[in-house]
Amino acid sequence: MNYCKFVTPFGPGRLVWEEKMIHRVFLPSPDLSAELRMKKNYHCLEERNSSFTRDTAAKLTRLAGGFQCDVSREFLDFGSFSKFKKIVLDTLDNISRGQTISYGELAREAGFPRTARAVGNALSSNPFPLIIPCHRVIRADGVVGSYQGGTAMKGYLLKAEND
Repeated sequence: MNYCKFVTPFGPGRLVWEEKMIHRVFLPSPDLSAELRMKKNYHCLEERNSSFTRDTAAKLTRLAGGFQCDVSREFLDFGSFSKFKKIVLDTLDNISRGQTISYGELAREAGFPRTARAVGNALSSNPFPLIIPCHRVIRADGVVGSYQGGTAMKGYLLKAEND
């Protein structure tokens, strides 16, 4: 397993990969760097780049800057996802750039009404932030809510998508 770095306006991020599969994206947050977050979850990773990771890192940098960019889902490792989590993340793909949805609304859209808290838990462990846009999910009262990269990054992404 390998990793490479990418740039965000809030500090360097990390992309964990093997062959042409993305296993995890780590964002920096106010309390923990992406590097430390990665090291808590993975051991003995080697920093390596390939044409695939250079391209993907460039796309992640664009996404972190609030720009539109597509990363193919065929390269995302969904192997250990529960059926519920996979459905929630798939439903999230229907939320367009510049739009937001509440946790409860996403639960209903996914076919699981009254599971807003479970949807929030599924999103909090989204291994592909930026690629699967969990930053577009907000609280029912309109407050931004939590995000792996911190609330400032979430607010930044939402504002950038609307500009």
